[in-house]
Amino acid sequence: MPVRTVSNRGGNIIGKFPSIKMRRMIAFESLLERDFIYLLDYEADVEWFEEQPLTIEYQCGGQIRHYTPDFHLLERGEHVLIECKPECFTDKDENRHKFAVAREWCLEHRWLFRVVTDREVRAGFRLHNVKLLTRYARQPVGPVIRRQIYTLLQGAQCPMRMNDIASVLEPGASTPVIGSILHLAFHHEICVSIEEAPLSGKTLVCLKDSKQKEAAT
Repeated sequence: MPVRTVSNRGGNIIGKFPSIKMRRMIAFESLLERDFIYLLDYEADVEWFEEQPLTIEYQCGGQIRHYTPDFHLLERGEHVLIECKPECFTDKDENRHKFAVAREWCLEHRWLFRVVTDREVRAGFRLHNVKLLTRYARQPVGPVIRRQIYTLLQGAQCPMRMNDIASVLEPGASTPVIGSILHLAFHHEICVSIEEAPLSGKTLVCLKDSKQKEAAT
């Protein structure tokens, strides 16, 4: 749990994000942190994460100072401390010193330290598409429509467009099927590309190998 409460004393935007993965509200201290939480909540490689995880004490200019990284996460079995920082601030002397302290702490504890910038978080279409998938992540998907989607994709010779799946399963009423596809994609039960373009009816959908085997049984 957080070791300190987020603050907007510097005029930054604070708030809480309803995390599906962590099943609790995650506090954020900037819009960059909020956007990064969207990605953490979606990424299959991230097993869990927490905000404001710990405080590192260090000396600077003859004074005792304290640094609290933004996030701690477990990613593919590795512990990672994360600092979210606009790229324009990463070269400031104060921040470079904090980052060096964090890297040394992580080296001692066999963790990793990573600085995540706005350029990285907001590059391309990934964040935009993850935000769309998140809107449907809590939408219930019944066993019938789930099985129909799996069966249709299993029988297809190649990936199918979302609109084509919807037109086969619900002619004239595509919205419920599209919502179900987006829900399954958020939870990594089916595959869609979120890198090349905004998600749309033309987006190609396919089954993961594990889901193909499940649908066949």
